Amino acid sequence: MKPMLRDGNLNLLEKSLPSRVRPGVLVGALALMTAGLISCGGSGSGSAEVDNSQVTNPGAALETGATAKVVVIPGGGGAVDALFPDGAANYSPDGYNLGGSGATIAAYGGNLRVLDIVAVAGGVDALLSDGSVVFSPDGKNLGGGGASVQAYSGTPGVVGLTPVGDGVDVIFAAAGGVTYSPDGLNLGGGGKTVRIYAGTNNVVQIVAMETGTAVVTLFADGSAYYSPDNQNLGGGGQTVAATVDNTVKRMVKVGGGVLAQFASGNIYLSPDGMNLAGGAHTIAVPSWDASLANAPFRARDSAHGAQFLGHLWVSGGFSDPTNSDSCFATCSFFDLWSSTDADGATWNSTPSFATATAPNPRDISPVINNGVMDAPVPTDFYDAYSPIIVWNGQLTAVGATVWRSADGVSWARNNQADGVTAAPGPVPVRAGENSRTLVLGGTLFFLQPDSGEVYRSTDATASQWTDLGAIPNFVPRCGAAAFVLAGKMWIVGGGACDYSRLYNDIWSSPDGVTWSQNAQPAAWSGRMWACVATSSDGVAWLVGGYAPTDWNDAGGAVTLRYGANHADLWYSKDGSDWKQFKADAGSGLADDGRFEPRHAPTCFVSDAAPARFVVIAGKGGSDPNGGNARVSNSIRSLTLPAAASLP
Repeated sequence: MKPMLRDGNLNLLEKSLPSRVRPGVLVGALALMTAGLISCGGSGSGSAEVDNSQVTNPGAALETGATAKVVVIPGGGGAVDALFPDGAANYSPDGYNLGGSGATIAAYGGNLRVLDIVAVAGGVDALLSDGSVVFSPDGKNLGGGGASVQAYSGTPGVVGLTPVGDGVDVIFAAAGGVTYSPDGLNLGGGGKTVRIYAGTNNVVQIVAMETGTAVVTLFADGSAYYSPDNQNLGGGGQTVAATVDNTVKRMVKVGGGVLAQFASGNIYLSPDGMNLAGGAHTIAVPSWDASLANAPFRARDSAHGAQFLGHLWVSGGFSDPTNSDSCFATCSFFDLWSSTDADGATWNSTPSFATATAPNPRDISPVINNGVMDAPVPTDFYDAYSPIIVWNGQLTAVGATVWRSADGVSWARNNQADGVTAAPGPVPVRAGENSRTLVLGGTLFFLQPDSGEVYRSTDATASQWTDLGAIPNFVPRCGAAAFVLAGKMWIVGGGACDYSRLYNDIWSSPDGVTWSQNAQPAAWSGRMWACVATSSDGVAWLVGGYAPTDWNDAGGAVTLRYGANHADLWYSKDGSDWKQFKADAGSGLADDGRFEPRHAPTCFVSDAAPARFVVIAGKGGSDPNGGNARVSNSIRSLTLPAAASLP
């Protein structure tokens, strides 16, 4: 994805963005974004001692970086509390200006740090660094005062809060046990609060499962227990040991289950919180392989890919502008590269096909820059963003024109009867970074999600195209992913092209004419420029993506405040039901950071045994902050389990 609007007037990462997002949409997006970017995996600091660290609260106007957490205030009409990594917290009545300004105020003004904020019935509980907890019915005065009341103050202090149902599990320091409060009050006992663990083993972490009141509790000695009813956390009643291997080091809650890491470094995915070390439906989760050499081509994002003749092929893409040599707002590549193997470990050192003209890359919309006209778009290569696909045994690039090759090296453009004039492709001007091609049955489809248009060709050479019109009720968007699975085409996710909205909706069609929107959105948070690849055993894998997390509103002028890249990996066997396989950045698991958060990579599933998920290039880096992202040419891969073993 080139991070700017099509006219080149706006760079997402350097300039403000207009927005038409409204508070209700914004709050939902904030909740989804925060869920996707925080990988604390439940609660508990990993320590049995109170933090006691302090901070001089800077007030609501000085927070410029990422939020650590955004909590929607129950019954607050769109109000949220924003917690920042430095322990400061702000209250926003409308979900805007989380860093300060506008109607946002400091939610806490003391000299302690706010360690956590959790929603409970009728308000929020705020955990402070001295181990005390304050209940606020409105998200304000998290240190006390106003309508807030002390939910707990004493010894031992509180070290962790885990929302369970409408209430909260409270972990105390120094083997102080665990209580459950259904209303966020009387955390030390009394009222409606009950003690659910009174043993002497320190509780490190509690992870609440997605449905009901089931929880998994990790203890300091590495043991873990599963309770289906949030009672008897250390055993007894209906509680059972969650593993026979009592060396659990960390748990991370993910969509559809929990990841558990053991002292050996091994990680397992349990869909139900039981059998954490394997068995039943639990499976081993491999680590990302970051040992592969970078690709020989220049760093890029939004390149299209295909698997052809036992090799991976990467075509075109976007480069960070150099503001020189015809490489300004829409700086794009006109080249095609191929691997020498089936899984992208080694690559040919020169492109298999490229324009013979210079410079490369160059702008796809030539304009005058600094008094000099850009070099014209090459005519000896297809559109820089033409998606490539295998059609009738040939590698085919589709855009304003159609090019075909039997070997990926020698290419011919579809021409009209005179043999000179280019035969038109499905789009009148050129393919863009939102163009997608799919083959379903005996039909080649060209999708343009930023307009909603769908085109179809059954011609052996893709010379004849039929415009099927726009998808009914589909909101045009940028950065959507498209794939074929279970006899249907699917379009998922994306966002408004001005980056003002995010989507995690799901659309499908068996024929390109009749489209249906799923009643339920995807389990992953809304995002743009994620990458999807499907395996031969019928699994779609989705990785990464970019998401604006929150916006500022200055008198109706709404601008992006912060955006972040993702590193999580999800899978689906039917296109509708998505489950998380790998955690997002910041999980603290053994391979955290080996796959850098990124958007608009090119991804493949290599079916050469063992099957591997291969992710190439994209825009990102070790820091999820979208403002620090840069295009790359790195290659990361992951061994995939067989579809039959996936929970």
